[in-house]
Amino acid sequence: MYGDPVTIEGTELLARCIQHETDHLDGILFIDRMDPVQRKAAMKRSARRSGGAIPSAGTGVPHQT
Repeated sequence: MYGDPVTIEGTELLARCIQHETDHLDGILFIDRMDPVQRKAAMKRSARRSGGAIPSAGTGVPHQT
């Protein structure tokens, strides 16, 4: 609440959930962490579901902190 550092430890699913939510704060999408082949396939599936063009994605390189 006051900007103080917080340490959270988690394993398995909790660790993945925490990383996922932290990524949102840093502007990172799940597809940004995929390898290029997986990312391209995911984007094609997304475009088919939406009926539109292939959505643009991030750079594919997570932000360095």
